[in-house]
Amino acid sequence: MKDLFFVGALPWWFILLIALGALALLIHQFLALRQRLSPRQSWLLISLRGFVYALLLFFLLSPGLVEKRVTRLRRPLTVILDSSQSMGFPASSNQSRDGRQGQSRLDLAKEKLLEGKEPLMQKLAQNYDLRLYQFNTRLEALGPASLRQLAAQGKGTRLIEALKEAGRDGGAQAGIILFSDGIANGENRSMNESISFPVPIFAVGVGETQGYTDLRIADLSAPEFAFRGRELKIDLTVQAYGLAGKTVPLHFNRGRNLVSSRNLTIDRDPFEQRLTLSYTPKEIGPHSFTLSIPAQAGELITQNNQREFKVEVQRDKIRVLTLSGSPSWNYRFLRMALKQDPLIDLVSFVFLRTPTDSVDVPDSQLSLIPFPIDEIFLEELKNFDLIFFDDFSYRSYFNVLYLEKVRDFVRAGGGLAMLGGIRSFDSGGYAETPLREVLPVELDGKGNFSTGSALRGVLTASGKTHPITRLVPDLRANEEAWKKIPPLTSLNRVLRTKGEALLQAAPDGASGGPPLLTVGKFGKGRTLALLSDDFWRWNFVAVGEKESPQNHLKLIRQAVRWLAQEPSFEQVQITSITGSKTPGEKMDFKVRVVKDDFTPASHATVRLRVIGPEGEQIPIGDAPETEEGQYSAEFTPAREGPYRLEAEAHLADKLLGRDRKNFTAAFPFGELEDGRARPDFLKRIADASHGEFIPISEWNEKSLERVTEKLERFAPSQVVERRQIPLWSSLWIFTLLLLLLGSEWWMRRKWGLV
Repeated sequence: MKDLFFVGALPWWFILLIALGALALLIHQFLALRQRLSPRQSWLLISLRGFVYALLLFFLLSPGLVEKRVTRLRRPLTVILDSSQSMGFPASSNQSRDGRQGQSRLDLAKEKLLEGKEPLMQKLAQNYDLRLYQFNTRLEALGPASLRQLAAQGKGTRLIEALKEAGRDGGAQAGIILFSDGIANGENRSMNESISFPVPIFAVGVGETQGYTDLRIADLSAPEFAFRGRELKIDLTVQAYGLAGKTVPLHFNRGRNLVSSRNLTIDRDPFEQRLTLSYTPKEIGPHSFTLSIPAQAGELITQNNQREFKVEVQRDKIRVLTLSGSPSWNYRFLRMALKQDPLIDLVSFVFLRTPTDSVDVPDSQLSLIPFPIDEIFLEELKNFDLIFFDDFSYRSYFNVLYLEKVRDFVRAGGGLAMLGGIRSFDSGGYAETPLREVLPVELDGKGNFSTGSALRGVLTASGKTHPITRLVPDLRANEEAWKKIPPLTSLNRVLRTKGEALLQAAPDGASGGPPLLTVGKFGKGRTLALLSDDFWRWNFVAVGEKESPQNHLKLIRQAVRWLAQEPSFEQVQITSITGSKTPGEKMDFKVRVVKDDFTPASHATVRLRVIGPEGEQIPIGDAPETEEGQYSAEFTPAREGPYRLEAEAHLADKLLGRDRKNFTAAFPFGELEDGRARPDFLKRIADASHGEFIPISEWNEKSLERVTEKLERFAPSQVVERRQIPLWSSLWIFTLLLLLLGSEWWMRRKWGLV
C-alpha cells in the first residue's frame, strides 16, 4: 500500500503568493496569446503552461509516497498448567452413582485443551507460537506429547512466582493462559500494588467452591520451649466447610496420653473458631503433642485433621537445696550469692541444734521446726536441681540410707556440692556412706580438717579453662584475678582427686599443693568438692582490701550452673542445624565438643541419631571432625513432622556429654492444608494484568475467540513496514515536465510564435 504525504518545507503563505503570481502570469500570457491566436489555440497553450506551473507548485510542498508492507507474525502465547497436589482433588463436588468422586481438576483442564474434533490446543497453535509449561514449586517447560501424562504431584503452588518467570520476555509474547485452582502458597500468597505483570493473563479457574467439604486445624501457634511448672498455651483455629450442623471432638494428647478433649458445634458454613489450650509440664525435656479431629464423611483432605508439634521444657529457675551444719560466715555469704541470682530458687536449712541437744522447754514451745527428713529425701528431692552440703554431717539427723537417695538423685542427673568444714568429708563420716562413690575426691576415713595456714587457690591446667573458674574471659587476665583473691585458712585433706582438680591449696607464695576445688561426674549428674569452710573470705576480705566481691559471687553462680547442667556449660553442644528442613532435602548439623577441662576435644567419637515423627530411631553414625573440637554431619528427612536430634560424645571410652535439639521438617508451602479453589484470587490476577477470568465451565470456542480479540487489541500480531519515496527525485515526474514543456514549445513554433 502507498499513501501520499507532504513535508511542507516552505511556509503556506509563501506558496500561496507564488500561486497567485503564477495565476496572474497565466492571465497576462492568455491575453497576449489571444491577440495573435484563436481562442482554441490560446486555451491549449495556457492549459499546458498552467499544468507545468501547478506541478512546480506541487513540488514546492515536497510531496512523497509512503510505501507500506504488512507482515503477519506468529507471536508466542504461553499456556501454563498448575500441576500441584491440590489439582488432584475432584473438580466437582458431584458424585457418581457408585459414590466415587468425578475427575480431578487437572484432568478436567487437560480435557478442555485436548479433547474434541478440533482441540483448543490445535486452534491456538494455528495462530500463535505456543509455549506450554507446568508449574508447582517451580516453572518447567512441557512438551505437547507429555501433556496427557501430566500428574498433580507438586508439593506446593508458587503461582505468582511462576507467572512472573513466564512473563519475563513480556514484550515478545502475546499473553498467558493459566489453568489453576488459584491456591498460592509461595513467597507471594496475595496480590498487592507492588505485583505487576507485563502481559495480559487469562486465568481459567478450575475447581468449584460450592459443595467443598473439609475440616482442618489451621494457624497452630505453640512455643518452641516452655518452663517446668508453668502453664504453656497453644493457640489454634478450627475451620470447616460443608459440615454445618455437625458436632466434632477435638483431642489434645501428649504422646499417647489424653490431656483434654472438647466438642465443637459447627453452626455455620463456612465455620471458623479460635481456640486456646493449656498444659502445665512437670518434667524437663522434650514433650510431643498431638491435636486431632476425627475425619468426617465426604472430606477431600484428612491429613489436615491432625497436627503434631514438640515443645522443649526447661527449668525457669534452678532449684537449689542447701543443708548447713551451722549459721557460719560461709553460710551467710553462700546464701547471699545464691539469693542475689534471680535464676536461682533457694530452699535452705540451717541446723542450730542436734536431736541430742537438751533444752528446758517442750518441743511444742520451740520456734525451731524439726528437720523434715522424709519430705525432703523421699518426696521433694526430685524437684531440686542440686544440693549443697555446707559443713553438714548427717550422723546426728538421719540414717545413712537417706544418702542412697542422694546418690540416686545424682546418678539420675542431679547436682551435688559438698563444702568443707569440721563436719564434711572424712570428718563428717562420709567415707562410710554411698556418697563416697559420688564425690570427686577419694575418702578413706583418715583425712583431717586443718586450720591456721594461709592457703591460696592456685589454678591448675584444667582450672584455667573450666567455666567455673573462668572469672574473666581472657586466660591471662583470669590468672591475674585469681592471684588477687585472698588466701584461705582451712582445708579438708583427702586421699586424692578422682575428678578434675580446678584449684590447688598452695602456701602463700608457693605453687602446687593438695586439691582445693574439684569437680566430677557420676552417672548423668555432676559433683563438686570445695575443701574449705572459709571461702567467704574471697568476698568479705576482698572488699576490705578494696577488691571486687564479684569474683566470689561469680564463682558460686557458675558452679551452680555447671552442676545444674545449663546448656552454655555443656561439653557437647549442637551449635547449628542448617538447611531448608524440607523433606527430601539435605540438612547439616554442627556439634562442638570440649574435654573435662573445656579445651577442644580432638579425635572424639561423636554419635548422632534422629528421633522421627513416630518415635522411630534413625542413626546417623559417627560425625567427622572438621576442625579442632568441631564435628559435622548430614541428614535428609524422608517426610514431614517433628524430629529430635541427639548427640553423644566419647573420648577414650569416657562419656563427655549429650545434647539434643528439636526441629520440624515440612514443606514450606503446605499444599494439602487447605484445598479450596480460589477464583477470587485468579480474578485479581486477571484484572491486574488487563486480562480476563474465565471459569473452566465456560471455557469453549467462544471464550477462545474473546481471548484472541483481546490479545489482538493489546498486542496485534502483524508488523507494518513503511518506506518514504520523495516524488521530486522520480524520473517519471521529470520526464512529464520535459514532455509538457517540449509540447508547448513545439506548438508555439508551429503557430509562428517562436
